[in-house]
Amino acid sequence: MDINKEKHKKTNNLLILNGSIVNTEAKNTFKSDIVIENGVISRISKHITAGDFDKSIFKVIDASELIICPGFFDMHVHLREPGSEEEEDIKSGINSAIRGGITSLACMPNTSPVIDEPFLVEYLKMRSCANDYNIFPVAAITRNLEGKDIAEFGLLREAGAAAFSDDGRAVQNSKLMYEIMKYAAQMDVLLILHEEDYSFSEDGVVHEGYFSAAKGLEGISNLSEDIMIARDIILAKKTGARIHFTHLSSADSVNYIRLAKKEGIRVTCDVTPEHFYFNDEYIKDFNTNFKIKPPIRSEYDRKSIIEGIKDGTIDAIASDHAPHIDAEKNISFNEAAFGSIGLETLFKASITKLLKSEKIGLEKIIGLISAAPSEIMGAEKNNIKEGRQANMSIVDINCHEKYTKEMIFSKSKNSAFLNENLYGEVIYTIVNGCLRFINKIKSQGEDFS
Repeated sequence: MDINKEKHKKTNNLLILNGSIVNTEAKNTFKSDIVIENGVISRISKHITAGDFDKSIFKVIDASELIICPGFFDMHVHLREPGSEEEEDIKSGINSAIRGGITSLACMPNTSPVIDEPFLVEYLKMRSCANDYNIFPVAAITRNLEGKDIAEFGLLREAGAAAFSDDGRAVQNSKLMYEIMKYAAQMDVLLILHEEDYSFSEDGVVHEGYFSAAKGLEGISNLSEDIMIARDIILAKKTGARIHFTHLSSADSVNYIRLAKKEGIRVTCDVTPEHFYFNDEYIKDFNTNFKIKPPIRSEYDRKSIIEGIKDGTIDAIASDHAPHIDAEKNISFNEAAFGSIGLETLFKASITKLLKSEKIGLEKIIGLISAAPSEIMGAEKNNIKEGRQANMSIVDINCHEKYTKEMIFSKSKNSAFLNENLYGEVIYTIVNGCLRFINKIKSQGEDFS
């Protein structure tokens, strides 16, 4: 799938004709052609004539009936490197991301070793450059994610850390979290928070409710998330820290954040497609791909998340891409690992549930997976403008088919969306000005050789 470096040089002069461009800032979509020269968008204009360009230099993409989107930015990804490369590595994760139209991603620090030293952040930045891809490393909040000693934020930021998180873990000590937020506020760095009170989640495997009781599975109460979010909103208000709550699952959590924003507290949040697409009824067949953390919750919670997306409480959609080999998933539900892959379904699931079912506007949805996460992470906002390096995803929002294992580029296949009928297909992905993915089955058969 990934076109090699030599090929990249041949495909950074592109002529994209007859497409519809999504402008997330103006919240509109308009018909236009695009000229990309040496990887930079040089012209956006209607009625560009292909005959005016040297076809030995420019490659032509017919984007008729297709949507041209700013490249997607997934702000919550587990690449597993270093330490668990059998599940995913940087190269395979990038390939999976590009297949999903994702041109930038933020990778979480819960690797082995944990990303809590500057040389490990530098390693990720080096691998990002080597693969000509936009990786934003997230460093640990506490050393070894143990929730005891604060990591060296200054040195880690200097090495290239874009944000800080103990994702997969939550700092239980409230006094320590207060000190962390004071430190973060002084440096104006972003904290990405996985919120979980272990006294309510210990030994739990699914949402605490009717289906956990009916299936004899230990439940995880909404309180596990709600209490920690309420605590950290209070601490953020006191300290002025900039915080981001990741993978929201609870109706009350959405409401707490809604109220916090009205107070002017510096808080943003994201949700995964699994949490707005499914409810806890899906665990009834003991499919371990639905075992994720926080758990997929009740229909009431799911609908509350949808409302949070509609009214702007929820700022972004992120995949929480969590790859696991078959041996970690094809076992009993209680023993199976938490997590579902999601890079390749971030766009598909969002289009299926939010656009086709909930009738949320296309521009809003694309903004949730492009402009908003890039802005939260402090990156240049993803948009399509003259003079900008080309990072874009060219998609078909009406393509409709069953999602199967054979379609997956990730090393791991543990997707909650397997066998779901999903709308949306990525046809081309352009990363840093170079054409990196062509869907040869769905494209118009252009010859890019």
